[in-house]
Amino acid sequence: MTGPVDRNAACSVKWCDETGTHTVHRKYLASVKGGINGGGLVGVNVAQRVQPRASVCVELTVTTPWASTAGYLLAAPSVPDIAAALTEAAERATELG
Repeated sequence: MTGPVDRNAACSVKWCDETGTHTVHRKYLASVKGGINGGGLVGVNVAQRVQPRASVCVELTVTTPWASTAGYLLAAPSVPDIAAALTEAAERATELG
């Protein structure tokens, strides 16, 4: 396949939302307004690099009006601790704000 046909080809990994040639399998779960004054989104995805024995991870992506999208793959076992830390930080910020 080449050209437009390849760009729209479905991925053989059934849970993957990506089409065409890609280096990371990705299932989009949520996009949350996260920036101050509405200036950006935080995306939450399930992701897996396209390589042998790659782990399925949780991916956070951040988009802003002034920079390209940045993403970070998190090991699934660490995500509950990260979620707890974010919740605590949000509670403290609310108390201080």
